[in-house]
Formats: sequence, C-alpha cells, structure tokens
Amino acid sequence: MTEDQLGLEPWDFPEERKRLVGEALERWDEGVLEEGVWAFLVRTRKKPDREVPPLVRFFVRWLALQGRRWPALEAGDIRAYLLWIKEHGFPGGTKGPLAWNTVERARGALGHLFRFLEWAGHPMPPHVEYPPRFTPYVQSRKPLTEAEWARLWALAETYTPAYWRPLLQVLLVLVGEVGLTAKEVVGLWRADLQGERLLVRGERLREVPLSPLARQVLEAWLPLRDYLASHQPLPYPQLLLSPGPRKGKGKPLSYDDAKWLLKELARLAGMDAKQDRARGDLLHRLRWRAIRNYLQAGHPKEKVAYWTGMRSLLIPGWGEG
Repeated sequence: MTEDQLGLEPWDFPEERKRLVGEALERWDEGVLEEGVWAFLVRTRKKPDREVPPLVRFFVRWLALQGRRWPALEAGDIRAYLLWIKEHGFPGGTKGPLAWNTVERARGALGHLFRFLEWAGHPMPPHVEYPPRFTPYVQSRKPLTEAEWARLWALAETYTPAYWRPLLQVLLVLVGEVGLTAKEVVGLWRADLQGERLLVRGERLREVPLSPLARQVLEAWLPLRDYLASHQPLPYPQLLLSPGPRKGKGKPLSYDDAKWLLKELARLAGMDAKQDRARGDLLHRLRWRAIRNYLQAGHPKEKVAYWTGMRSLLIPGWGEG
C-alpha cells in the first residue's frame, strides 16, 4: 500500500517535515509555516483552533519585515511584536489599535508556534522569551468590591435549593479568599486541607495559607463532605463532593458544575459577565479580590504570585498608575 493510499502527508514523516520547515524558516515562507502549524494542530489537538495558523503567519511576516534571519532572533522579539500589533494592527491584516484580548489571542497562538517548531525539529532559540500576559490585559480584571462580596455571600446563604448553600460558600472562599482557579478547586482532595494551609495540586503545586474565614468555612464543610462521601460504595478522595439529591450525591463536583454554580450566583446578584462586560467574569473578579486582599495585608508580590499562580503579578509596573 502506497503513502497516498494510507492518507499520509509529508508532515507525517519527521525527516521530511524537518526539511520543509528548515527551508521555510530560511526564507520566511509564510504559506508553508502556516500549513505546518495546522498540520501540527490537527495531529496533536482534539479541537484544533483555526485562528492559530493565520496569527502565526502575521508573526512570520513581521519577522521578515524586521530583517530577522533564522535562528538569529532577538530575545524580546515576541514581546516587541505584540506591542507593535497593539498599536499598528497585524501586518497586512486588521489595522490597529487592537484590543488587549486580541493581542492575548496572538500571544497564545505563538505558544503553539513554539510547540510546532519543537515537533518539526527546529526548536525556537532558547534565548527567545515567551512573555506572560500584558499588564493592561491583567488590569482589566477588576477585583470584586467588598459590597459585591457581601451580596454574593448573602445570596449563597439563601440559595435555593438549600443543599447547594454550604458548597457555594466553599467555592466562594476557595476562589475569592484563597485565589484558586475553578480547575484547581475541583482538583483538591480532602487530605489537601492541612490545618492553616492548603496544598494545591495541578500545574502549579504549592502550599497556600488560609484566612480565618477560609478555615472556618472549610472546617464546617468537612462533616457534610464526609456524610456525602458515605453515599458512594467507594468514597471519593476529593474535597468537593456533590450534594445533589440523586445518584450523583457524593461524587466529585465537576469543573462545569463549579462554573455553573458561580455563574448562577452572579446572575442572581446582577453581576453576569454578559450583562456587565466591562467588569468581566465573576471567577476572575473573585480571584483578583483574593490577590488584592493578600497585597493589602502586606504580602510581597512574589509570595502572592506563588500562592495564586498569577505570574503576571511579577510584570514590572503592575498595579502602578
């Protein structure tokens, strides 16, 4: 059976794709590199993003316009490119100034470019920096005010059906007091609660201190959590278990359920992101409340960035002005 009959392409052969990409990099061939990025995505992602290859094409074009020669790139080229498109727009494409979320999409696409080049046998030169999110994008995440926090807390205490109330309070403190993401919250185990500290698993394994409110809410949750765990033949180790009245009682709370519960609370409080786009998603605003409170308590940014996993806090100039 021939390669054509098997449906194989040059991208399926490591030596051939290394040759193709090497030649394309020498002459900044936008078309070949765009095609290669798409070939990489469809072979490595369940849901490849069609916006990525054109965004990579714009970066390649910018490098050519700057007179760069592969692999002699400058360490700050990606950051310089992103700041350039913010003001001027994509070279040969949409004119600027661009919104910061558009710049962020471009930054994310270049993360795929790094992985594509590794896959193709031509890794990005190690001195080239991949920047974190930019300060203005981060600053657009407005921390929840204490009045809004009080409103959410009151709604959690009166939420119907009532069996969700204790879990809603746990979600609020884990995101709004501790500063975790929704994925980190649902990934916690009971054993991760260690007195005054919480062990956070996931991509950024770390220990985080618990505020008095967080400790109080989590300690009050444990007896109910253990009762829910007893409804399953083999109790689950997760910290957050579903209190639902049906077969799902005692099973781990899913990521989608956690997000849905907080969105419901935001809707009831009149803080739905769809209704108030300028302020943003409740999950982000809760996390920024935790970050603000850590900083106001006098903790250094380095510590807060470590506890929350929010590395963008370390960008020079964050929070100034």
